[in-house]
Amino acid sequence: MHTTPPTPQTRVPMSRIYLFALIELAALGALVTPLVVSLSLKVLQLVPESQKEGALGLVTALGALAALVANPIFGHLSDRTRSRFGRRRPWLIGGVVGGVLAAVLMAVAPSIPVLVVAWVLSQAAYNATLASLSALLADQVPEEQRAKASGIFGAIGFLGMVPAMLVAAFFASNLTIVVLAMPIVAVIIVAIVCLVIPDPPIERVDGERGSIAQVFRAFLFNPAKAPMFTLVWVQRATMQFGFTVVSTFGLFYLMIRLDMDQVAAASLTSTAALAGAALNFVAAFACGYLASRRGNYAPFIIGSALLMALSLLLKAFTQDLSVFWVSTLLAGFALGAYYAVDLALAMRTLPVGEEGKYLGIFNVAKTLPQSIAPAIAPLVVLIGGSDPVVGGEKNYTALYLVAAAAVLASMLTLPGLRRVLRRDVYDAGRTTAAASAAQKEEVA
Repeated sequence: MHTTPPTPQTRVPMSRIYLFALIELAALGALVTPLVVSLSLKVLQLVPESQKEGALGLVTALGALAALVANPIFGHLSDRTRSRFGRRRPWLIGGVVGGVLAAVLMAVAPSIPVLVVAWVLSQAAYNATLASLSALLADQVPEEQRAKASGIFGAIGFLGMVPAMLVAAFFASNLTIVVLAMPIVAVIIVAIVCLVIPDPPIERVDGERGSIAQVFRAFLFNPAKAPMFTLVWVQRATMQFGFTVVSTFGLFYLMIRLDMDQVAAASLTSTAALAGAALNFVAAFACGYLASRRGNYAPFIIGSALLMALSLLLKAFTQDLSVFWVSTLLAGFALGAYYAVDLALAMRTLPVGEEGKYLGIFNVAKTLPQSIAPAIAPLVVLIGGSDPVVGGEKNYTALYLVAAAAVLASMLTLPGLRRVLRRDVYDAGRTTAAASAAQKEEVA
């Protein structure tokens, strides 16, 4: 048993939420820069041209696995940290400092194995920052502001690639600067923000002890004891699966369906990604504010799922460029609208005292489909023989139909989430639970 701060009730200044979002932007910028450019450039320094795809795939795959493991672990550890600096701040700062050290190792790496170690450490370090930041939101942002915060964070998440692209554009000829610039900026930003944001220390309770076994328990939760959290997790995973199909296979889709060469398809894919990110930003920001005012997340979840499914269905049955653009923009808006409320909804289902751990597990619902979708897609495109739209042995209609079915299936979780979808019902449930707990204490 351990103490935790009560669910925050007092509204916080919006400036504090924006400072939290600034930490997110700094950490994501430092994490995305290698994925955009520096890892590829480093791999080209270390292996022959013919081996670059395999080497880069190995590095990024092991890094993704590290992120998958690190987020719940560091969220769990931050729940149990008892220091005079607070319980989240040590991990916020420690993560970005570790990220700089990993970046230095990446810059000087003489071989692919050393580069793998550097990238794994980098993923682990920045996920320590991101996991503790999510927990800090749960600690300090009250219910009526959480959708607004979720929308801001959703919008900031899509901006994470902008610093990476700027660094790559201005310093492409100097790999050391590309590798180190954003990690150093992240340390400066996070250190300054941590000086001004509150994070009061929590005293240790007798009998509370840390152990290696507790670290492994970061991955364990009983779905029966947290049924609504489980439903929100499944909902996010299925939505993310659908969007991953859209984003991952856009290049191949254009080459097959629109008969483009690789250069033209790559150019259009990049342009479409930027347009989608712009709509992600607008939708997440606007829908976050609307959801915060309404307190009812169901319309945003249903609307985003229907729009995402429509986007996938359009791509499944067309080879027209204008329809491709409509589909891309629909998907961008849909995901932004969903990210405006998914974190806020998850925070309504967190077990008290384990916010960091469960938010870490919740983040796995976003990263895991990014590994699963590319792995099963080669099997799905073989379903049913040739593509009914353009022929050929790869059935992209089947791929997009499977993704659309997954997205629509995400709405099956809504009946089980009735108690947390609307703020009035959620608040009434909390009041009843608090009264019941107080009555039990009186009896005891």
